[in-house]
Amino acid sequence: MSSFSKWDKNAYRQRVGEDEAARRRGAIMAEQWGHQLAEERKRLEFTQAGLAEIMGVSPGRVSQIERGEVSTVEAIAAYVSALGGKLELLADIGGHLLRIPTSAIPRCTTPCSPRSRRATPPTVESRVTPAASPTS
Repeated sequence: MSSFSKWDKNAYRQRVGEDEAARRRGAIMAEQWGHQLAEERKRLEFTQAGLAEIMGVSPGRVSQIERGEVSTVEAIAAYVSALGGKLELLADIGGHLLRIPTSAIPRCTTPCSPRSRRATPPTVESRVTPAASPTS
């Protein structure tokens, strides 16, 4: 008989709480994204120090992004831009996709309210919804 038990997602959520489960899930996702960014940086033959110089930050900051410790949209957009790419946000609202370039998101040096943010309107695209798939 195996000493392993089957994963019970609901029991886990009850044990740690919904908020903690969501926080842990977000941390794992940020770590995965950071790893993917690091792999792309290496593929393009950038060093952390070289990328940091382009971004105007310390190599330690680049390392934090690659470890998933810093995963704000602004930080990731700056990283991707330094690699020569662009980051876009994609929102699915009722079958319409809103493609929002991160360059349209104002950068606030001090805390700013949503009303003080003025951005170009997002691009709206119709989306064909694929056939429903079984829930995982």
